Amino acid sequence: MTLTGLERALAGAPGRVALEEVQSVVMIGCVGSRQPERPYCSRVCCGQLVKNALAIKTRHPAVEVVVLYRDIRTYGLHEDAYRQARDLGVTFIRYDEEHLPVLEPGPEAIHVVTYDPVLGGHLAIAAGLVVLAAGVEPAGGARQLAQQLKVPLNADGFFLESHVKLRPVDFSTDGVFLAGLCHAPKTVRESMAQAMAAVGRATTVISRTAIDAGGPVAEVNQNRCAGCGTCEEICQYQAIKLDPAKRRAQVENAVCKGCGACAATCRCGAITLKGFTDQQIMAEVVALSWS
Repeated sequence: MTLTGLERALAGAPGRVALEEVQSVVMIGCVGSRQPERPYCSRVCCGQLVKNALAIKTRHPAVEVVVLYRDIRTYGLHEDAYRQARDLGVTFIRYDEEHLPVLEPGPEAIHVVTYDPVLGGHLAIAAGLVVLAAGVEPAGGARQLAQQLKVPLNADGFFLESHVKLRPVDFSTDGVFLAGLCHAPKTVRESMAQAMAAVGRATTVISRTAIDAGGPVAEVNQNRCAGCGTCEEICQYQAIKLDPAKRRAQVENAVCKGCGACAATCRCGAITLKGFTDQQIMAEVVALSWS
């Protein structure tokens, strides 16, 4: 049963197991998280486990609640809820990757077998209800959307901001902002705060009547361009395209980020970056040699 199913059981929804009918509830954390295919922590799982454990013990004190965890990461004010759960009698048992919990169906209840490092042996817990804290994973279409918007993803498949401190809700592509779980696993409050920040950044763009393009942009010498199209293939911002009629490269100044990838790739030497021409670079080298 997932966390949503547990909340329905707490509310007494029809077709669900009522907590009055069970004597013990076993919750298992880090299901699908912190594994080779998903090595990151989903962050919200531990806090949700403790929250649901408190709800059970508050409404049904006689129900035994056991939480199997790898590491309790109730960051922030959730730490107070963890202490409160311990005081109400919630049992926390740690497990590791070498001793994962195993579910064994029985005639009257499900037995959850786990290794207790304190006792140094295995325990078989009869559970009337088993709750799995499933991990957060990126959306299936995230990679396709990233290719369409020309924005990056991190190694885990979540969208990557331009700068973690200076531009936390911006992408390197101007006019595109991010907020919520597409960025990383986070709570609802954190998503709302980031969404308000993204709205604030968006208003700074749409409130303008004109937007100035950056100075360092690529420039194409039409007399040298051979029309090979290599620059168009290498540009990750799609700022340079090959004119099919003239067979010459054209730069969209408003989109160009001045990374210089096209200039470094051009075999004809037809592309230069404003502010970083060969003459300017050689002048800097000469000045440094005399200093």
